[in-house]
Amino acid sequence: MKRLLGHLAQFGSFSNQGEVLCTQSLAYLLQNPEASSVFSKYLSERVGSPIAPDLTWKAEAYQEDGRKCDLEGSAGKTPRVKIEAKLLAPFGQGQLDSYLGDLQRRCESGGSLFVLVPSRRADEISRAVPNTLSNTFKLIGDGPPWSVNSSPSCGIGVIFWEDVLARLSDVKSEPFSSDFAQFQAMYRVLKGYHIEPVMSDAALLAWREDAANHEKLVDYVTRRLAQDEGEKVLPMETEGQPPNDYKRRYVCLPLGSDHPCFSIGTRDPFNGHKTPIWMRFNRTTPRFSTIEPRLLASTLSDRVVKSDGHIWIPLDVHQNVDGDHQVDFLLQQAKDIIKVAYQPLP
Repeated sequence: MKRLLGHLAQFGSFSNQGEVLCTQSLAYLLQNPEASSVFSKYLSERVGSPIAPDLTWKAEAYQEDGRKCDLEGSAGKTPRVKIEAKLLAPFGQGQLDSYLGDLQRRCESGGSLFVLVPSRRADEISRAVPNTLSNTFKLIGDGPPWSVNSSPSCGIGVIFWEDVLARLSDVKSEPFSSDFAQFQAMYRVLKGYHIEPVMSDAALLAWREDAANHEKLVDYVTRRLAQDEGEKVLPMETEGQPPNDYKRRYVCLPLGSDHPCFSIGTRDPFNGHKTPIWMRFNRTTPRFSTIEPRLLASTLSDRVVKSDGHIWIPLDVHQNVDGDHQVDFLLQQAKDIIKVAYQPLP
């Protein structure tokens, strides 16, 4: 039987607060002294400097500038570690600057700052951290980890939820183990494992009976496409009404001096196709007159469906695999199309 928190985490009212729930849960678990020691050892390894094993951990800790730090480890009233925790979301404007500034004002040793993300975001976040900081803070090293030129003893590292779970699983005492099992089940759902595998063509054609799962696939794929390119994640929107609706998100990438957009979304398949997930280049997007002939002249041409002047390309759903593999399979198809459509202009 699925554990209670893993079950609840499937519902929108729960999952919309996923990052806060995971951070609050981690702070709760770190009240256990053995867990706190294990966690501090992992942080020390990731940043290359010792971190005290007996810090007091607090989620949503207020700073002097009015911002809240997702997770803060302190010795007395002095913060030693600040953690910015993410599942899917990008950085907020000025978040890391705020945390570093607070550490420098309140911690003589400079402290340590970490960004905590799912492991699949490792490359994206490692590129994003230096670009997110203002000119106030210059990073030393290729990272991660990095040090800060204005406070060389201050380290910045990238850590992963999966590693944290693996380390904390070594703590066997009760009631910690039971609480940890609930947290682990919740995290697996909130990061995407809750997408049920598609088991047959018949199930794929009946996709509207499980439309939420396919919409989650679109959400994860489009978020990763935008975030991997450092672009803004746009909202999911719906065009039309059932049975002719198309629930989609636009992703806009650079091509020359323009940013042509494509969308990926769910809709009833065109004749001769089974998948409900489709990538579209709207005929009104910039550089459409360049993108259309490129696609039609490529090996993708036999997959192209033209409707109302738009270019539609089906993205096949991998059957009998878990959520992460479904996302990766769709992502690779989209990247193959992007490679053709967005090749540099002559």
